[in-house]
Amino acid sequence: MAQKDFYEILGVGKGAKADEIKKAYRRLAKKYHPDANPGNKVAEEKFKEISQAYDVLSDPGKRSQYDRMRDAASSFRFGPEGFGRGAAGQEFSFGDAGGFGDLGDLFSSFFDRGSRARRERWGPRRGDDLTFEIEVPFDEAVRGGRRTITVPRDEPCASCGGAGAAPGSKTTACPECGGGGTVSIAQGGFAFSRPCPRCYGRGRIIQKPCPSCGGSGTVGGRRRITVRIPRGVDNGSKIRIAGQGEAGTAGGPPGDLILVVRLGRHRFFERRGLNLHCEVPVNIAQAALGSRMRVRTMDGAAMVRIPPGVQSGTALRLKGRGVAGPGGQTGDLHVKIRVDTPAGLSPRARKAMEEFAREAGLRH
Repeated sequence: MAQKDFYEILGVGKGAKADEIKKAYRRLAKKYHPDANPGNKVAEEKFKEISQAYDVLSDPGKRSQYDRMRDAASSFRFGPEGFGRGAAGQEFSFGDAGGFGDLGDLFSSFFDRGSRARRERWGPRRGDDLTFEIEVPFDEAVRGGRRTITVPRDEPCASCGGAGAAPGSKTTACPECGGGGTVSIAQGGFAFSRPCPRCYGRGRIIQKPCPSCGGSGTVGGRRRITVRIPRGVDNGSKIRIAGQGEAGTAGGPPGDLILVVRLGRHRFFERRGLNLHCEVPVNIAQAALGSRMRVRTMDGAAMVRIPPGVQSGTALRLKGRGVAGPGGQTGDLHVKIRVDTPAGLSPRARKAMEEFAREAGLRH
């Protein structure tokens, strides 16, 4: 099975910028989200692929490591006959060994790092982390709250308990690898290891596969999870939920669920970090003479003093009336003044404005 290319999954090039990757992920996630495709297993698997690709490519550190592995993979090929170089861009495969995990797993399976590490690698293994984007309403992101989401993921098979063997059946140590899960290959004076082609890296031979999961130990499922949204989360914040990712293999623990916050819009406030920004209109009289007015905040109304002669575009700061962050810091509310010009003046108001214009030496 050829390793899938995360860039191809998201439909972007290797040089894609972060915003291009995010835009591609959102478009595909909306199309293949389980809520939009109820009961569609193909869409669920596609959604998992998209989420896995986004988890790697949206993280600079993971992306850099993936790019190095991907570039190295384009120069080598692996197969039942051993190890060798291939043409640039050539896909690599495991031949009869089947596909195993991501590029990090792939390379660690071929390069020998000691028998103990190999036994741990191909024994019980922790499940993959799942990454999903979740839209959080503006008010809820500021104050915190709870949301219930539906997550498609692999669950441990209830029939075999994740072992992959039919209930009551036995497994035996693999005679090919002696139960270690890997076999060694000598090539050009170097020794390399790869997953055993007979037991597929398990180290055990299943005499009778579980009919419910086909021997994989996991089955596709969907789980509803109630998530606590910490107060002050921002666009791009990540919420990690331990143990709610993919099921582990061979009795290994599950991975984690990582939720990436997408902040909803607000009709009055704009958020910039922990600070909130809004715009309020004042009339010419208020701007010229000064005034006091009530302004909406996230925790009730506040009185704001408009100084005499204030100009349109002036920003007034209300200290401590912004967003309370997870670390205990609190932002400010910045109120931008917009001076509105009146239309349709009454005769009396027009006369007063004309008098004002004469006093100010203005022509009209």
